[in-house]
Amino acid sequence: MNATTFPDGASIAVIGAGIVGVTSALALVDRGFNVTVFDPFPPGLGGPSHCNAGHIGASDIQPLSTPGIASTGLKMMVRKDSPLRIPGFEKIRLIPWFLQFLATSRGKKYEDACHAMIYLCRGAYPALNAMLASIGSAQKVTFEGAGFIYDSLQSYEVSQAGWQLKQAAGLASYPILQGDIARWVPEMNSKFTHGILSTNWGSVTDPLEITQDIADAAKAKGVKFQAVKVDRFAPFSSGVRIFANGYEKVFDGVVVAAGIRSRSFAEALGEKLPLVAERGYNLTFPKPGFKLALPLVMPDRGIAITSLGEGLRIGGWAEYSASPDRPENKSYYTALARISSEIFPRLNKKGSIAWMGSRPSLPDSVPVISRSLNSERVFYNCGHGHYGLSYSAISANILCGQIDGTPIPDPHKAYAIKRFN
Repeated sequence: MNATTFPDGASIAVIGAGIVGVTSALALVDRGFNVTVFDPFPPGLGGPSHCNAGHIGASDIQPLSTPGIASTGLKMMVRKDSPLRIPGFEKIRLIPWFLQFLATSRGKKYEDACHAMIYLCRGAYPALNAMLASIGSAQKVTFEGAGFIYDSLQSYEVSQAGWQLKQAAGLASYPILQGDIARWVPEMNSKFTHGILSTNWGSVTDPLEITQDIADAAKAKGVKFQAVKVDRFAPFSSGVRIFANGYEKVFDGVVVAAGIRSRSFAEALGEKLPLVAERGYNLTFPKPGFKLALPLVMPDRGIAITSLGEGLRIGGWAEYSASPDRPENKSYYTALARISSEIFPRLNKKGSIAWMGSRPSLPDSVPVISRSLNSERVFYNCGHGHYGLSYSAISANILCGQIDGTPIPDPHKAYAIKRFN
């Protein structure tokens, strides 16, 4: 083995069994590697992979930090139902992160982030669909578009610049007016009169089921799953030693796909990986009384809405925290229930299920899919934020190319950890 290429049969440890970890494992075993996944939780249950909106956001080609975010962000934070929230002293602790976030909103950094996200968006559905088709689960994903519904004519008009940018990138969209909304979503409050149909959007039947299907397929192909927490790892010249609750073993390489916990592994290697918890909240209504034909997004409210196997799921938001262990704010569920009734006046809210998850977010909204700067045997696949499911399979393909020595096209260099170091 040389310093840059891992041969067929090399042993690779994957830390993390969320959607990014299991897609990485399946892609790696399909390339001929001997793979072991480490996670104290069953696949999909240790992070935000199991109860998210289930969307494949393949038209979101702009980072969250867009031009003008400084002023719009401040306005959001004073709104009662703002989709952007930073609790208490977290505002002070997160100042360094938000300075990097704001820097993304202009100049070359903004252009680079858009370029990187365009590449991921174009490959998101084809890669995920191909992976699911290979394991017999293609029927659990659809790519029929999504309705973006605005609160007002004014916000709809403001959004047009972003949609024009997507059109220029080859991502089609069409205006939908009140009559279209009433026809496609008759259960929606008639006050919503303007929207956009994005054709580059999809959804899955259930995000946890998809994660488990991929994990089961990986197991059937020989991937081992160790239900232990990795405490640390130590790379050396000919391998990486994994330490996990008394378990100790040497692998040829390791992939860090541990969501928000990836930051501590990078710090131990002397590398900066500025991940913070972007906590999302949602409610699932088991018997809502109707089923949506298409997933919906309410951009003004930061909310995604999907009909899943479990029922109607409504949620989203972005509550930023330096600590993923901060207790959930249960008042947000009350607000979500009220907003849900406002959007769907006849919604049956009985038996609603509340959930909060910490999405691993980077200040430029672009994941790190990269070899470590300090060890040739360590790789990262993390920081996907809202787009873990969306980018999971295309990220796994990029990762595999870095591990097996496939030449890396220029767009892939945008995901390097070097940009933060």
